[in-house]
Amino acid sequence: MKIVQIVTQMEAGGAQRVAVLLSEALRQKGYDSEVWFLYLKRPSHSHLPDVKVLFETKPKALDYLTIARRLHAKLSIHQPDVTITHTHYANVMGQAIARWCGVPQRIAVQHNPIHTYPKVAAWADWFLGTTAFYSDNVAVSKTVVQSTVRHPSAYRRKLTQIYNGIPTRTADPVAANFRKQWGLPENVPLLLNVGRLAHQKNQAVLIESLLTLKTAHLAILGEGELRESLRQKVTELQIADRVHFLGELPSEDVARFFSASDVFVFPSLYEAMPMALVEAMSAGIPIVASDIPALREVLGDTGSFVPADNAVALAQAIQTILDSPALARGMQAKLLGRAQVFSLKAMADSYETLFA
Repeated sequence: MKIVQIVTQMEAGGAQRVAVLLSEALRQKGYDSEVWFLYLKRPSHSHLPDVKVLFETKPKALDYLTIARRLHAKLSIHQPDVTITHTHYANVMGQAIARWCGVPQRIAVQHNPIHTYPKVAAWADWFLGTTAFYSDNVAVSKTVVQSTVRHPSAYRRKLTQIYNGIPTRTADPVAANFRKQWGLPENVPLLLNVGRLAHQKNQAVLIESLLTLKTAHLAILGEGELRESLRQKVTELQIADRVHFLGELPSEDVARFFSASDVFVFPSLYEAMPMALVEAMSAGIPIVASDIPALREVLGDTGSFVPADNAVALAQAIQTILDSPALARGMQAKLLGRAQVFSLKAMADSYETLFA
């Protein structure tokens, strides 16, 4: 059976990692599986097998016609049995063209609550999901399912909730000089954030919390449109020497950062099923997260929750963990247990049940 997964843009985001991990797991099950990115934003997955890009730069408006033509041509030639699309624009373009090309099984994946989509994308998803364009529709969390409560029954009947999953984590000892390699001091509390530099991820509040956390350093792993404004903010707050923007890193380096850090901080304004959070759980690093439904759903009682817009409360929750090694150890044990819920095998098995 041939399976093609389609993602809007190549970058080191959660949906992209889900597609790549799922493709690897499906190949191990014996399927012919590939991942196609509609366009290249950053070459985070270019080195991987069976990964293709349809357009080599970030497209302008008319370039989407070229992308659509190329996608139609590739699907017509490849003739997959299943298309799985990730992110709302790939869902809309990918599944419409897949149906046009006669792909029999068409699975859309919703990676964020529907109300966070741009209006045009939300309407198009509503239409395609209510009609015959989507064969199946996957919601990556109960939070996403709940966001469709006002959708027609024809849309909701196709919904299946499947949690994102990650591979079983093996022991990853950190070299004694790992922090030094990245220009980070050894004997200070190190906070970690992994995610796109975007409004949704709310790194600005995390940066503000350092005004209260006088000795802590912050490592931010990710790229995005807010990079320069966040850099300007740390300069204005006179904490540039304690905030380290390290860009997008390979997954093995991200794993080492989890092991080398003291607290993982995730103050997002909205989420559905964040992969970075699951990765942090599997590393057993204490977590402070914004108090939103999706993060409550993922973490259960294993994390510390604060209002997303309160930098002082965020700092207080972090300091409580830093001041109590016993609390940190207790959180670690709970997190490692909770992480077992989100396995790559369970995710791949659940998708496999959808294949006609």
